[in-house]
Amino acid sequence: MLSKLSTLLRQASLCLLIATAIPTAQAALVYNNLGAAPSGSDPIYGYGPLANSFTTGAEGGTLRGVQALLMNLGPDVVGNVQVNLLASNGAAPGSTLLSLGSLSSADIASSGFQAYSFAPTSAFDLAANTTYWLQILAADVNAIQWAFASDLSFTGVAGESSYSAAFGVSPNASAALDGFGPYQMAVEVPEPGSLALVTLGLIAVVFVRRRSASQR
Repeated sequence: MLSKLSTLLRQASLCLLIATAIPTAQAALVYNNLGAAPSGSDPIYGYGPLANSFTTGAEGGTLRGVQALLMNLGPDVVGNVQVNLLASNGAAPGSTLLSLGSLSSADIASSGFQAYSFAPTSAFDLAANTTYWLQILAADVNAIQWAFASDLSFTGVAGESSYSAAFGVSPNASAALDGFGPYQMAVEVPEPGSLALVTLGLIAVVFVRRRSASQR
């Protein structure tokens, strides 16, 4: 009886460890200003390509997905946008590292800005303390707009920069003063330590269950 109780307590402790670790991994957003009130928007076809930088933390991590706040101002004009991950070339967008997919304007709301998700088809590791750029470009004519916000208080926004082919690079800190602001997006990059903790907890639960079964 005591042996079974001890096993149950160990399993409960491991489950608590996993329950604590998983939200930490899922909530690892290095950049997120989707909740800011939009100050305006830029046309991806007219001003683009458009891009915004973000910087990883001390451990880097695996890119899980991104979101961008978009709206379609011309429902009758159907075209596509392409979303890419770019390296940083000094203080500007550099070479393309990864395609995150495309989206048709027919699938983008025209009644207001909404967040649209994009994800790599396979795991892509990001280096620690490194700046990258999320780029959106027009594959053909469309009326899709990417919202920007002047509020720099959100996660990862201060110190980064936005870019448009029409106006070049604008540091986020000064862009707000000029009446513009960083593009609204979210970048999810769980740190390796968080994911390793989750994996370790799952392995431990399997081990305890097998050991318990062998003792019956």
